[in-house]
Amino acid sequence: MMTEQIKKEWLISLAGWSALIFFLTGTYALYDYVMPVAQQINNHPVWALQEWGLWYLLTPLTFRLLHQYDIKKQLTHRRLLGILALMLCISMTYQSIFDFFVFNDNIAYTLLYFAPSHPLVLFVISFIWHTYLRTELNPHTGIEVDNGATKSHLFFDDITHISSASNYVEFHTQEQQFLKRATLKQVEQQVPDSQFIRTHRSHLVNLNFVARIHIKPSGSGLVLLKNGQSVALSKAFKPKVKAKLKNAA
Repeated sequence: MMTEQIKKEWLISLAGWSALIFFLTGTYALYDYVMPVAQQINNHPVWALQEWGLWYLLTPLTFRLLHQYDIKKQLTHRRLLGILALMLCISMTYQSIFDFFVFNDNIAYTLLYFAPSHPLVLFVISFIWHTYLRTELNPHTGIEVDNGATKSHLFFDDITHISSASNYVEFHTQEQQFLKRATLKQVEQQVPDSQFIRTHRSHLVNLNFVARIHIKPSGSGLVLLKNGQSVALSKAFKPKVKAKLKNAA
């Protein structure tokens, strides 16, 4: 399941590029309609899609890279320029190869033709991300966890469940796990109680990911999550969990 952040990135990319391609196609079609035949441009109907369609993929990819380095607190100016340079190399390489094999255009001509527009596109993408997509990292949206030798900001909405592991706490998402040197009680005080509930002395669960609960003959049970994982449910916490789920329904 994609997070709301990823959905927003793809939506902005799809809506923005579709609007631009439609505008360019319509503008040239209207120009040809009103001009004499000798002065018509006669572009192919999908010329704008051919020139700019790659950005349907490169734009959300750029958003993703910026976001991932940002939440790891590694988005320096040098890193930002490196990401934009990488996207520029990919776009210009693709366009040169495509034009060479499809239109038999000279590579140097293609590079010169697109040299002004592609850096401008990347500047706009970077501006849009900083203005509309960059998430403020604060204690109310997530928690700082260990990610190898670095720290990352893990959003509450991405956490499926939390488990104690000796002197550490494990944070589980749908893709991976993170650690934090703390007790489960300390973490429980940091996460929103409207979203997380303790199901066991060793587990906290994000209510948004709960599919159902399964009660065993012994009285204990399992909390079954939407991603197929399960978390232990003890007798002591069962009444509170059932009441919380009933109120959330």
